[in-house]
Parts: sequence; structure tokens; C-alpha cells
Amino acid sequence: MKNIFNSFKKCLIPVLGVLALTSCGDENDFTPYQTKDGIANASNVKFVHAAVGPNGTNFQINYFTGSEKISAVGVTTGIPIGMGYGAQYPAPINYTLMKPGTQPLSILTPVVPATATKPEVPAVTIYDGNIVTEAGKNYTSFLLSTPPSVSPPVYSLYQLNDDLSVANLDPSKAYIRFINVISNSAPVGYDLGILKETSLSGAVPVTTKEIYTYRNVTFKGGDEKYIAIEPQSPIDTRGYQLQLRVAGSPTNVPGTITGTTIANLANTPAGTAFVPRAGRIYTIFCRGIVGGIPNATTNIPTLAFITNK
Repeated sequence: MKNIFNSFKKCLIPVLGVLALTSCGDENDFTPYQTKDGIANASNVKFVHAAVGPNGTNFQINYFTGSEKISAVGVTTGIPIGMGYGAQYPAPINYTLMKPGTQPLSILTPVVPATATKPEVPAVTIYDGNIVTEAGKNYTSFLLSTPPSVSPPVYSLYQLNDDLSVANLDPSKAYIRFINVISNSAPVGYDLGILKETSLSGAVPVTTKEIYTYRNVTFKGGDEKYIAIEPQSPIDTRGYQLQLRVAGSPTNVPGTITGTTIANLANTPAGTAFVPRAGRIYTIFCRGIVGGIPNATTNIPTLAFITNK
């Protein structure tokens, strides 16, 4: 396993032996694929680590196709790093280039090198299977785990088609979808409330109003199609609130996320706001474990979002 952790430059992504050096700039979504060494029309995949480990022990992962590492950053010294729980790869808007068709895909924990006091911890394969994609298409792939009642946990992939062409229908709108990846979620599912708040510089904030609600979204439920919503003004940096509720309940799901006391993704602290912009596409999702593991405040249901475009 040691020799698969080679050193790469930032965003140097290997695709079955072909290296495609691309920019990590915010505006580069890696689509369409730029021909490299005679291989064109790649598929594009965004990976999301949404799997809670056994007994709530979260872990890092790396993705491989064959022997080629296709996620995170490889190192040759120190402790290898990978994607932590809740992380996505690549960064917002970007996608990993993949050879289309049916390709081998494995997910491993990083090797932890030996120290003077501890032996080496070898990599552990938690998923070994295939990924199926089509040339020119975009996908989001969630790594999921079975409910905490299942021991040992079983890990699986939940793959969505990302039709980014929807933004061309009306570039003045933002586009969203809502996905539930909580394996022991309430049988009735969850409702997602989206509350609009504006706070222009020097102006009185507009009264909060709910602009859209998804209802009864069960585990691995939700529509992979995006819908249009009103975007935030370009000069307004206050985010919309995203509120998670058990279906039919007016009360937000108890939990903690980014410093708040409810599963409510708002504009505090700075940098966590959901600020939909015109022409952008987002996947909103809830992850975690109902009741939390290993205790009532760890790995509990939280809200997050991906910027797909």
C-alpha cells in the first residue's frame, strides 16, 4: 500500500494512468473535458464522504480507480491525509475527471506510518466495486453507511445524475435539490424549509419568509432534478436559512451545526451561509445519525450543501 501514496501537485488528478493537470479556480467545473493524450469526453464525478463509522468513530478515506488515487492529496512523508467525514472532493464547482463506462472503484482508509512508539496502521478497504458513468455527464457520488444498529457497518455508494444544463433555462435563477442521506432517518422523512433573509448594507432587513419547502424526503430520497428559486441579490451577502424538520413538524430537528443549536444552516458563523446566486446550482443534503453516536451530540443530523456549478 505504501507505494500508492505518491506525491502530486495540487489538483493533479490521475485518471487510469492519464494525468490531467487542471486549475482549482472557483470557475473551473472541469466540463467539457479537455482532450489529453488522446482521451476525450470524460465523465465528471464529485465525491462526498457521508458515512459515519462504527460506534461513531469517524475516519478519513481516499478513492482509487485501479491503483490510481483520484481524491485528496497524496504525501510521501508524515501522516497521509484523506477526505474527512462530511468532506467533498474536489472543491466546490469542480469535478474529478473519470474515464467513462464501468470502471473499478475502491475506497480505502489512509495508511498511517509507523512511529517510534506505534506500528504502522495499514489501509483498510471499506468499499470495493465499480462506478458506472457516461461520457460528458456529471455525477455526485455519496459514500453512505448502514444504520448504527447494523454491526459491522456496510458501506455503499449513492450516485446522482447532475444535469447542469438546467441553469441555461433561466440564468437569472438559482437551482437547488434536496437529498436525505441519514440512514436511520425518520420513516416519514424530512421537510426542508428555505427561509429568505436579506440584509443590504445600510438597509432594514426584509422580513424573513419561507420561499420553498421539500416535504417527506426519506433516506436516499429526493428528486435528483434541480428546481429554480429566487437568487440572492449580488450585493446581499446574508444567506438563506435552511431548516430541517421531521415531516409534518413545525419544529427544527435538534442538533448542532456550525455553532448553532438547531439543524439550521444560517449566516452564522461567517462563511457557513447558503447564499444562492443567479446561474448557480446547488445540492442541499442532510447527513448524520438520528440520536447521534457515540453520544447525543456527536454525528447528529446536520444540513450541508454542495455547489455543483
